[in-house]
Parts: sequence; structure tokens; C-alpha cells
Amino acid sequence: MSLVTQAKLAEVLGVSAPRISQVKKTGRLEGTYVKRGNSILYDQEKAVAAWNGEIPQLTTRIAGSEQEIPSFNESRAKSEHFRAELARLDLETKEEKLCEVEKVEREAFSLARSVRDAVNSIPDRVANQFAAETDPVVIHQALSEELRKALERLTHA
Repeated sequence: MSLVTQAKLAEVLGVSAPRISQVKKTGRLEGTYVKRGNSILYDQEKAVAAWNGEIPQLTTRIAGSEQEIPSFNESRAKSEHFRAELARLDLETKEEKLCEVEKVEREAFSLARSVRDAVNSIPDRVANQFAAETDPVVIHQALSEELRKALERLTHA
């Protein structure tokens, strides 16, 4: 690997140094040079190959990092895979195997509020009955019956 200046590379290629700068800006010489301070040094063999269009593997700059460009068949396979996944999710939504998180949260909140209201209303319904009752067995049965009714109403909600 012989590193050369832009002027030397221009001389080897038979073009001007400003032309090298223009082509470098297009990305055609990407990966063939290194920056050392304020100067740019080119790997002569790689730069000549890139200039002649002989780079075997195409790369593109995406968000500051280099990634390989996938082949057409790879892209099509990925596209078909994701299209099939979307179709599967759509089918499961229509069959009600999947649903929106917000809907589940709303219904869970509604059910929890119903449980709270049903349990909180028990003392209002049985307070007078318990005030007159002295037998613990009767109080236990009445309280158990009220709790069972409240929970039963929830299972049918």
C-alpha cells in the first residue's frame, strides 16, 4: 500500500488535482484515502481501481456508517417477509386474537372500577341488618352472600 498525495495521484491518473477533489466529493473514491492533519493521502492502487470503476463491492454511506447495498433478491425477500407478517397481524386482529393496548387498558380499568364499586356498596346494604343481628353465624352468612352477589355481577359484566 503506497500512500500518495492528491497531486501525485492526479499525475498518475493524468488529470488535474481539482478534478480529483470533484470526484472525491461524489463518493467514488470513498475508502481509498486517509486524512492526516490537513493533508489527504490516497492509497494509489485502490484509488486507481476506484477511478477506473473496478471496486468489486458497492457500499453506500447511510447516517455516517458504511453498509452494503443488499441484492435485489435479498430486498425482495425481506419485503415479502414483512408483507406476510403484516398480513398475519391483520388476520389475528380480525379474528380478535390481537387487540389494541388502549382498548385492553380501558376495559381493565372499567372492570376494576366495577369491582371497587360493588365491594364498597356492601356496607351500605348490610349495615342496618348487622346492627340488629347478634348471631355471628347469621352475620357471616349475610356477608358471604353479599360478597358472592357482588362478584357474581362482575362475572356477567
